[in-house]
Amino acid sequence: MSGPLHRYRGMALLPLAALAVHQLRYGLAFGADAQERLALEGHGYLGSVEAVAVMLCAVAFGSFLTRLAGAWCGRDGERAGARHGLVKLWAVATLVLAAIYSGQELLEGMLTAGHPPGVEGVLGHGGWLMLPLSVAIGGLLALLLRGAQAVLAAVRRVSAARPLSVGAAVAQARPAFVVPQRRTALAGAAAGRAPPLLVLAA
Repeated sequence: MSGPLHRYRGMALLPLAALAVHQLRYGLAFGADAQERLALEGHGYLGSVEAVAVMLCAVAFGSFLTRLAGAWCGRDGERAGARHGLVKLWAVATLVLAAIYSGQELLEGMLTAGHPPGVEGVLGHGGWLMLPLSVAIGGLLALLLRGAQAVLAAVRRVSAARPLSVGAAVAQARPAFVVPQRRTALAGAAAGRAPPLLVLAA
Protein backbone atom coordinates (compact mmCIF):
# COMPACT_ATOMS: atom_id res chain seq x y z
CA MET A 1 0.00 0.00 0.00
CA SER A 2 3.92 2.72 -1.37
CA GLY A 3 1.47 4.29 1.18
CA PRO A 4 -0.54 2.26 3.67
CA LEU A 5 -3.26 1.39 1.24
CA HIS A 6 -0.60 0.39 -1.28
CA ARG A 7 -1.88 2.32 -4.22
CA TYR A 8 -5.48 1.82 -3.20
CA ARG A 9 -5.54 -1.98 -3.23
CA GLY A 10 -6.67 -1.89 0.38
CA MET A 11 -9.76 0.02 -0.73
CA ALA A 12 -11.23 -3.34 -1.77
CA LEU A 13 -11.72 -4.11 1.93
CA LEU A 14 -13.78 -0.98 2.62
CA PRO A 15 -17.16 -2.27 1.35
CA LEU A 16 -17.09 -5.24 3.72
CA ALA A 17 -15.94 -3.03 6.60
CA ALA A 18 -18.71 -0.50 5.91
CA LEU A 19 -21.27 -3.30 5.69
CA ALA A 20 -20.07 -4.63 9.05
CA VAL A 21 -20.55 -1.19 10.63
CA HIS A 22 -24.08 -0.95 9.22
CA GLN A 23 -25.24 -4.44 10.20
CA LEU A 24 -23.69 -4.36 13.67
CA ARG A 25 -25.29 -0.97 14.35
CA TYR A 26 -28.74 -2.43 13.66
CA GLY A 27 -27.95 -5.64 15.50
CA LEU A 28 -26.88 -3.81 18.64
CA ALA A 29 -29.74 -1.32 18.53
CA PHE A 30 -32.64 -3.70 17.77
CA GLY A 31 -31.36 -7.13 18.79
CA ALA A 32 -33.65 -9.92 17.58
CA ASP A 33 -35.81 -7.41 15.69
CA ALA A 34 -32.90 -6.15 13.60
CA GLN A 35 -33.87 -8.01 10.43
CA GLU A 36 -37.45 -6.79 10.64
CA ARG A 37 -36.25 -3.23 11.15
CA LEU A 38 -33.85 -3.50 8.20
CA ALA A 39 -36.67 -4.70 5.94
CA LEU A 40 -38.98 -1.93 7.18
CA GLU A 41 -36.45 0.80 6.43
CA GLY A 42 -35.65 -0.44 2.91
CA HIS A 43 -32.37 -2.26 3.38
CA GLY A 44 -33.33 -5.26 1.31
CA TYR A 45 -30.74 -4.41 -1.33
CA LEU A 46 -27.90 -5.20 1.09
CA GLY A 47 -28.00 -8.88 0.12
CA SER A 48 -26.46 -8.08 -3.26
CA VAL A 49 -24.00 -5.67 -1.63
CA GLU A 50 -22.77 -8.50 0.60
CA ALA A 51 -21.94 -10.62 -2.44
CA VAL A 52 -19.98 -7.78 -4.07
CA ALA A 53 -18.13 -7.02 -0.81
CA VAL A 54 -17.07 -10.64 -0.37
CA MET A 55 -15.91 -10.80 -3.99
CA LEU A 56 -13.80 -7.65 -3.56
CA CYS A 57 -12.22 -9.14 -0.44
CA ALA A 58 -11.35 -12.27 -2.39
CA VAL A 59 -9.73 -10.10 -5.07
CA ALA A 60 -7.74 -8.22 -2.41
CA PHE A 61 -6.59 -11.50 -0.84
CA GLY A 62 -5.54 -12.87 -4.23
CA SER A 63 -3.60 -9.68 -4.92
CA PHE A 64 -1.84 -10.03 -1.57
CA LEU A 65 -0.85 -13.63 -2.32
CA THR A 66 0.49 -12.56 -5.71
CA ARG A 67 2.58 -9.82 -4.11
CA LEU A 68 3.76 -12.27 -1.44
CA ALA A 69 5.00 -14.69 -4.11
CA GLY A 70 6.66 -11.84 -5.99
CA ALA A 71 8.38 -10.63 -2.82
CA TRP A 72 9.70 -14.14 -2.13
CA CYS A 73 11.08 -14.40 -5.65
CA GLY A 74 12.41 -10.83 -5.58
CA ARG A 75 10.23 -9.82 -8.51
CA ASP A 76 7.50 -7.70 -6.91
CA GLY A 77 9.26 -4.51 -8.01
CA GLU A 78 8.40 -2.68 -4.80
CA ARG A 79 10.58 -1.52 -1.95
CA ALA A 80 9.84 -0.03 1.40
CA GLY A 81 8.79 3.59 1.09
CA ALA A 82 7.30 6.25 3.29
CA ARG A 83 4.66 4.83 5.59
CA HIS A 84 1.91 6.61 7.41
CA GLY A 85 1.61 5.87 11.11
CA LEU A 86 -0.87 3.32 12.37
CA VAL A 87 -2.81 5.99 14.26
CA LYS A 88 -3.16 8.12 11.12
CA LEU A 89 -4.34 5.16 9.06
CA TRP A 90 -6.77 4.24 11.84
CA ALA A 91 -8.17 7.78 11.90
CA VAL A 92 -8.59 7.85 8.11
CA ALA A 93 -10.33 4.47 8.08
CA THR A 94 -12.65 5.56 10.90
CA LEU A 95 -13.65 8.77 9.11
CA VAL A 96 -14.23 6.96 5.82
CA LEU A 97 -16.43 4.30 7.45
CA ALA A 98 -18.45 6.92 9.34
CA ALA A 99 -18.88 8.93 6.13
CA ILE A 100 -20.02 5.86 4.17
CA TYR A 101 -22.60 4.99 6.83
CA SER A 102 -23.89 8.57 7.07
CA GLY A 103 -24.17 8.98 3.32
CA GLN A 104 -25.94 5.65 2.99
CA GLU A 105 -28.50 6.50 5.69
CA LEU A 106 -29.14 9.97 4.27
CA LEU A 107 -29.82 8.52 0.81
CA GLU A 108 -32.10 5.87 2.25
CA GLY A 109 -33.96 8.58 4.16
CA MET A 110 -34.58 10.46 0.91
CA LEU A 111 -35.48 7.44 -1.22
CA THR A 112 -37.27 5.05 1.14
CA ALA A 113 -40.65 5.84 2.73
CA GLY A 114 -40.07 3.76 5.86
CA HIS A 115 -36.64 5.23 6.67
CA PRO A 116 -36.33 8.25 9.02
CA PRO A 117 -35.00 11.29 7.11
CA GLY A 118 -32.04 13.56 7.81
CA VAL A 119 -30.01 13.49 11.00
CA GLU A 120 -32.61 11.33 12.74
CA GLY A 121 -32.04 8.64 10.15
CA VAL A 122 -28.28 8.77 10.73
CA LEU A 123 -28.02 9.10 14.52
CA GLY A 124 -31.53 8.34 15.82
CA HIS A 125 -32.78 4.96 17.12
CA GLY A 126 -29.28 3.83 18.04
CA GLY A 127 -27.65 5.24 14.93
CA TRP A 128 -24.99 6.87 17.12
CA LEU A 129 -23.58 3.38 17.65
CA MET A 130 -21.99 3.70 14.24
CA LEU A 131 -19.36 6.02 15.78
CA PRO A 132 -17.75 3.50 18.17
CA LEU A 133 -18.26 0.77 15.58
CA SER A 134 -16.43 2.85 12.96
CA VAL A 135 -13.57 3.35 15.41
CA ALA A 136 -13.35 -0.35 16.24
CA ILE A 137 -13.65 -1.67 12.70
CA GLY A 138 -11.42 1.11 11.35
CA GLY A 139 -8.77 0.01 13.85
CA LEU A 140 -9.06 -3.61 12.72
CA LEU A 141 -8.76 -2.54 9.09
CA ALA A 142 -5.68 -0.44 9.86
CA LEU A 143 -4.04 -3.32 11.74
CA LEU A 144 -4.82 -5.69 8.89
CA LEU A 145 -3.28 -3.41 6.27
CA ARG A 146 -0.18 -2.66 8.34
CA GLY A 147 0.16 -6.35 9.18
CA ALA A 148 0.13 -7.17 5.46
CA GLN A 149 2.84 -4.53 4.94
CA ALA A 150 4.96 -6.06 7.71
CA VAL A 151 4.64 -9.55 6.26
CA LEU A 152 5.67 -8.37 2.79
CA ALA A 153 8.63 -6.43 4.20
CA ALA A 154 9.79 -9.48 6.17
CA VAL A 155 9.52 -11.73 3.11
CA ARG A 156 11.54 -9.22 1.05
CA ARG A 157 14.27 -9.20 3.69
CA VAL A 158 14.44 -12.99 3.80
CA SER A 159 14.47 -13.15 0.00
CA ALA A 160 17.32 -10.63 -0.20
CA ALA A 161 19.35 -12.45 2.46
CA ARG A 162 19.03 -16.01 1.21
CA PRO A 163 21.87 -17.37 -1.00
CA LEU A 164 21.40 -17.49 -4.73
CA SER A 165 20.90 -20.80 -6.45
CA VAL A 166 23.60 -22.00 -8.85
CA GLY A 167 21.52 -21.11 -11.90
CA ALA A 168 20.70 -17.63 -10.59
CA ALA A 169 24.34 -17.00 -9.65
CA VAL A 170 25.55 -18.03 -13.11
CA ALA A 171 22.88 -15.87 -14.74
CA GLN A 172 23.96 -12.86 -12.69
CA ALA A 173 27.68 -13.46 -13.28
CA ARG A 174 27.35 -13.98 -17.04
CA PRO A 175 27.78 -10.73 -19.02
CA ALA A 176 24.86 -9.65 -21.11
CA PHE A 177 26.93 -9.65 -24.30
CA VAL A 178 30.53 -10.07 -25.38
CA VAL A 179 32.16 -7.85 -27.97
CA PRO A 180 34.84 -9.83 -29.80
CA GLN A 181 38.10 -8.02 -30.23
CA ARG A 182 39.55 -7.90 -33.67
CA ARG A 183 43.13 -9.13 -33.77
CA THR A 184 45.72 -7.87 -36.16
CA ALA A 185 47.64 -10.24 -38.33
CA LEU A 186 50.88 -9.76 -36.41
CA ALA A 187 49.18 -10.74 -33.12
CA GLY A 188 48.08 -14.17 -34.31
CA ALA A 189 49.85 -17.46 -34.60
CA ALA A 190 49.77 -17.19 -38.37
CA ALA A 191 51.60 -13.92 -38.45
CA GLY A 192 54.00 -13.64 -41.34
CA ARG A 193 57.70 -14.16 -40.78
CA ALA A 194 60.35 -11.65 -41.56
CA PRO A 195 62.35 -12.32 -44.72
CA PRO A 196 65.50 -14.45 -44.14
CA LEU A 197 68.73 -12.67 -43.73
CA LEU A 198 71.13 -13.00 -46.62
CA VAL A 199 74.61 -13.91 -45.54
CA LEU A 200 77.12 -12.71 -48.06
CA ALA A 201 80.37 -14.45 -48.15
CA ALA A 202 83.37 -12.22 -48.15
